[in-house]
Amino acid sequence: MTDPQPPDSLSRTLHAWRVTPARNPQFRAEVSARIAAAGAVDSWSGYLRGHAVTVTAALMLAVLLGAVGGRNQARSLAAADSARLASAYVESLDARAMKMP
Repeated sequence: MTDPQPPDSLSRTLHAWRVTPARNPQFRAEVSARIAAAGAVDSWSGYLRGHAVTVTAALMLAVLLGAVGGRNQARSLAAADSARLASAYVESLDARAMKMP
């Protein structure tokens, strides 16, 4: 079964067009060399070494924000516990709830 020929000459030309690139056995090596020449990093450890100041600053900021957030949460929990204990103490002093012997 053959494909019907397209009606116009451009469609026929595009239908018959085939691209055959020249083979280059050194293609991968040349690409790797260009990437290395551009200064690209090939691993996470290489990236971290190249950006040590930025990574250290980001880690310190994350630790600082975590510490401040934890401190605020601990303070609010302590205040809630203190209010609950004070309320329980005042309720225990209620003369109407005391049992007399």
